Amino acid sequence: MILSEAILNCKNYIDTEEIIHSIFAKRNNGKFLPHSEALVLELTPEEMEMQLSIIAETKCLGFEYFLEIFVLQDFYDDLLKIEEFKSDDKKVERIIYYAEFDA
Repeated sequence: MILSEAILNCKNYIDTEEIIHSIFAKRNNGKFLPHSEALVLELTPEEMEMQLSIIAETKCLGFEYFLEIFVLQDFYDDLLKIEEFKSDDKKVERIIYYAEFDA
C-alpha cells in the first residue's frame, strides 16, 4: 500500500478498546510522500504506550510512525469542510504536512 491509499481509506478502519490503528510509512529522500510505502498496523493500548520507534523496529523495519488513524480521521473530516481541499491530492498533501509538522 502507498501512503495516499492509507490516508484516503482511513474511514475503513475502526478502533476498538483492544486495537488502535496507526500508519507507519517509509520516507523517500527524508520526506513522507503520497507514493511512500505504508502499512496500517493494529496496535494494542500497551503497544501504544511504548516508544513508536521500537514498534517500527520490531514490526515494520524501515518504516516510521506517521499518524494514528483516529487522529487522521478527525483531521480528514475537517478538511472535507474546506473548499480548498476538495481534491484527493490536496487532502493527501495537507495531511502529510500535518503529520510532519503539526501533529
